Amino acid sequence: MKNDNSLAQRVYVLIAVMGFWAIVIGARLFFLHVVHSADYRQRAERQQQRTLEVSPRRGVIYDRNGNELAVSVKVDSVFAVPDEIEDLHATAKTLSPLVGVSKNDLIEKLDSPRSFVWVKRKVSAAQGAALRKAKLPGIYFQKEDMRYYPKRELASHVLGYVDIDEKGLGGLEYRYNDSIRGEAGRVLIMTDARGRSFNSIEQPVAPGANLVTTIDQNIQYIVEKEIAATAEKTHAKGISIIVMDPRTGEVLAMGNYPTFNPNQYAKYSPQAWINRALSHNYEPGSTFKIVTAASVFEEGLADPAELIDCQNGVITVFGRVIHDWKRFGLLSVKQIMQNSSDVGAIKLALRLGDERFADHIARLGFGKSTNVDLPGEEHGLARPASRWTKSSVGSIAMGQEISVTALQTVRMVSAVANGGILYQPYVVKRVQHPEKGILSETEPHGERAISAETAAKLQDMLEAVVTDGTAKSSKLDGYTAAGKTGTAQKIDETGRYSATKYVASFAGFAPAVNPAISMIVMIDEPVGAHHGGDVAAPVFKRIAEQVLRYMSLPPDVPSYAPQYVVKEPKRPAERTVKPATTASAQLVGLNVTTDFGDLIIPDFHGKSLRQVTEECLRAGLRLQSIGSGAAVEQLPPAGTSVRSGARVQVRFSSRVER
Repeated sequence: MKNDNSLAQRVYVLIAVMGFWAIVIGARLFFLHVVHSADYRQRAERQQQRTLEVSPRRGVIYDRNGNELAVSVKVDSVFAVPDEIEDLHATAKTLSPLVGVSKNDLIEKLDSPRSFVWVKRKVSAAQGAALRKAKLPGIYFQKEDMRYYPKRELASHVLGYVDIDEKGLGGLEYRYNDSIRGEAGRVLIMTDARGRSFNSIEQPVAPGANLVTTIDQNIQYIVEKEIAATAEKTHAKGISIIVMDPRTGEVLAMGNYPTFNPNQYAKYSPQAWINRALSHNYEPGSTFKIVTAASVFEEGLADPAELIDCQNGVITVFGRVIHDWKRFGLLSVKQIMQNSSDVGAIKLALRLGDERFADHIARLGFGKSTNVDLPGEEHGLARPASRWTKSSVGSIAMGQEISVTALQTVRMVSAVANGGILYQPYVVKRVQHPEKGILSETEPHGERAISAETAAKLQDMLEAVVTDGTAKSSKLDGYTAAGKTGTAQKIDETGRYSATKYVASFAGFAPAVNPAISMIVMIDEPVGAHHGGDVAAPVFKRIAEQVLRYMSLPPDVPSYAPQYVVKEPKRPAERTVKPATTASAQLVGLNVTTDFGDLIIPDFHGKSLRQVTEECLRAGLRLQSIGSGAAVEQLPPAGTSVRSGARVQVRFSSRVER
């Protein structure tokens, strides 16, 4: 009996122990499978799975005609599974010359506890073929998208470049990175207990949106070809050229020197990556006299025919003596622009005063961003009038004490060309996703900066600069053109104007009536010849002639067009400044031919200069005005049949003529 009780007790103890053990095991299992199941599942997945991120497929960047400027292509990336490599040193020795990585660096990569390491991403086709032929254990390939620029250096500063992970680092690639980058793909690699891969699952990349730009690759090629020729000839430190459609603000071409190949951007100096056209500030020199003239015309303080005493090339502005580049006497306002007289420009600016001049400078877009859709834009430096010295008005009138960018200058010239509208420049016309459709589309946006009447006066004056002034070397073969030269001394290390370092420039448009293009040519520190009329104006000529012919624009100075001259009154002999008279001016027509065009000259008699200017702009006629008041005489007469672009001379007078 006693033995039976002892046996029963042992059974109960064993049952208790087993029950307790079952409870402990159950609790542990509950803890593992319920409380921390997600954590342990993630640990197991991390041990058994490796996720490889694959570069996203960026959208295509097109020029305005659908030509590809930047695309993504499939290339091989090489990776290794270290546990599968049998001979570490032999594998590294074989890989080194094939991938261009040192043997020691490869050994450090391959001698890793990780189940996956990159050997080299985005290898060339030749490298990929050689690696496949080597058939190295533990070395594998993964297809990735790589950015490729088929035109190499063409429009490189506009397009920009990307890093190894396809992230935009410059130009449009950076500015529109979020839109065109797309979503990265993923490859899930399954491994066994020893870390060896046995399966993979691929999640494809999602493509990004495409960009349709305003750039015309043919115009861009013309620009870059001339930049290269100019760089070789002038040995300049830097060159920027922009071609714009003055009617919309669309950038047709933008080129710089030095340049770079975005396919291999890392091989170039970071200085070569800079888009100088919008990131380089410089004093504009005499091209800024366009702003000076526009300001006085807007305020009604001068007229193109008014005579100004240029004081034999010397003027004192609040104690500061300024010498002109040539000793001019009496010049009309038009001739001041034509001959680029510093004294004449200063005397015009003095009529404005600081506040009004500063206001017009701001209205024409200087001292602030143009809001172009490219990164890295500088604002220039246009100080408020409150920070001007007494003599600043004289310096700024001739393009000193103010800094601008090439983009700001061509924007201002475009406003003159189109009749007074200051457009916001832009490079991307449309962002379009292959699946979601059009995401955004840019429409031209502009505000009136100067009146149509002022623009017409400037157009006529700037055309005279080309035909008879400092920019004769910019005269086109078969087309009219208008523009202004600039030669600006640079500030040297001492803080003074250098006697050897200059910025030569030319800003203009063509044809002179109904312009199709506007352009800025800026050459920084040319060696040897350094005047804008000598080095920048000829570049404008070469580019404009090629571009206008490429655009199939008919010549507007053929032999059939009527030509007119103005018989001007004799200038007074005395040195006193007198306003130009118009009563004695006569219009003389030469070889007037009728019925050779489909445009009928309106009757301007009795209309104001503003009304005549607006009618000529609408009709595509080139107005040459004389005097002020109401129209009293015109050539060719009303009813004459002419072609678009024909010159019309109209004499205005404030006196009633019978």
